[in-house]
Order: sequence, then structure tokens, then C-alpha cells
Amino acid sequence: MSQLPWPESFLASAGWRGVRRMLARCLQLQAAGSLPGTLMLVGPAGLGREALAIELAATLVCRRQGGPGCDCSSCQRVRRGVHPDVEAIDVLPEKTEISIEQAHQVVDNVVQRPYEGMRRVWILSSCHTPPLNAEAASALLKTLEEPPWHASFLLLASNPARVLPTIVSRAVQLRVPHPGREELLSLLALAHGCSVERAAEMLTGAEGDAELALRGGEGLSSTLTGLEELISAALGADGLAILRTVATARQLPSGTDLVGAALLRLAAKADREAAERFLNAAAALVIAEDRRALLHLDAESVLVGTLARIAVGWGGR
Repeated sequence: MSQLPWPESFLASAGWRGVRRMLARCLQLQAAGSLPGTLMLVGPAGLGREALAIELAATLVCRRQGGPGCDCSSCQRVRRGVHPDVEAIDVLPEKTEISIEQAHQVVDNVVQRPYEGMRRVWILSSCHTPPLNAEAASALLKTLEEPPWHASFLLLASNPARVLPTIVSRAVQLRVPHPGREELLSLLALAHGCSVERAAEMLTGAEGDAELALRGGEGLSSTLTGLEELISAALGADGLAILRTVATARQLPSGTDLVGAALLRLAAKADREAAERFLNAAAALVIAEDRRALLHLDAESVLVGTLARIAVGWGGR
């Protein structure tokens, strides 16, 4: 059983062609002594970046230098999250951010040589701020800029624009290739415990959005359709519809993200003027959600307030 902070399905993409190609390039640089000590792996959560991080960490640590697919004890323990030389840094239970205490622990420990492997590797599950506390990010800067020879840092990000510039400037970015359709359908089937055919239906329901299909699961299409109806009424200054939209989002995983997806679907169907309003509403929602996470505000209150302000801005149209 994996003790890593992600579902096991997140690591299934290790065999994807694009992930293998990028891993091979990293290992070539490592063999030549030119692999940067701090890398930022950029891509949607669950679609290759975690698998690339774990496979790269396993190979950097492995004393056999077995490479991709190595099934030695060391590599297997890295994949299970129990190797002493690989640490995945994530938000702790009952916390809302990666804290300065966690950053100080990394800085204090980075000088120690590997326990048993060739290197030590730290994987930051998200270097966005939030969840990476701004003080924690500042505490890590010097270490990320000049890691010891035996240390590597792998920072995961969906969007570098949500990463502090001081962190961005200290990492070399690698954009994880998007999967092929067959690779993606296989992952969706595994993640949701369904057939490939059903996975294809889910992807269609998500308008081809792989990340949304991975998060949304069964019933995604009908959920989005229901949200579209509620949001249309809510932005027409229907107070009850605003409350029902928020109540629906509260019951869904990544509910605010699904509200944003519904706004984009509405924009795609609308005439030019209405489409612009829906897109502006989606942008306002993203800004509000970033502010909410940064200030630790209540999600429901922020969503109610955002929808109400948009509705007032539209003049009840």
C-alpha cells in the first residue's frame, strides 16, 4: 500500500510515452552531471507529474542505477513512499497549508548525507502559494537555489503563474507532456473503477477536459448540466439559485472548480456578448478562490459573495 499523498492511480502514468521520454532525458542530464538540483514539474494533478517525480526520485536514489522500471527493493520503497531518502512534502492533516515549520525541517535536514541511497530527494506536492505558505517559501529559497550535491528538489505545479516569482526563478521548469487518448482513458478507468468505454463517456461529458474528468467521476455530465441551470438563474439575480448553487458545490469534490467549469460551458454555448460575461464571471471566481485560500476564508461565504457581486454587476440580466 502506498503511503504517498496521492491516489495510487496517479502513479499509473509512469508508463506513458511522454513521461518515459522526459524521464530518459532527465537521466541523460544526470549521467552527464548537468541535471539541475531544483526542477519544477508542470502539469495537471494526476496526469503524469507525480509519476515522473516518483520514477525520477527512485532512479536518483537507486544504488543499482537500474533506470525506469527497476524493481529492486530501493525503487519499490520509493514508489510506496517509505524510502528514508525520499520525502514527499504535503499539507499535514487538519492543516490548510505547507507551513514554515515544515520548511525549517527540510532546511535543517538537507545537510545530512543519504541514509542508504545515492542521493536524497524532496518532492513538494504543490509549490503554488497557497498551499505553500509564503513564509515557508521564503525559508526554502537559499536551499532551492543551491542544494547540496547530494540533494534534489522536485516541485509540482499546475500553473507557474500561481507560484511565487522567487520560487520560479530558482527552478528549471519541465512541462509534463499531455497523455494520448488511449493512455488517458486507461487512467480514467483505473481511477474510477470503470470500463474504458465508460471512461470515454466521462471524458465526453467533461468536454474533453482530462483534469475535470479525473476529478469529476460518474455523473459528471449531469452534474455540470444541473450547475449550468442553477448558475444561469443565480446570475440573473435569483437569490435562492445562488444559495442552491453553493449548496450543490459544497456536496461535490472540487465543487468550486466545477462551478468554474460550468461557467466555461455556458460561455461556449452563448452568443458573443453573453459569452464574454460568463468568461469574466469564471475569471472572477478564480481570483476569489485564490484570495480565499490565501486568507483562509470560508469557501461557502466566498462563493455566495462572488456570485452575488457578479449578478449585481450584470444588472440582473
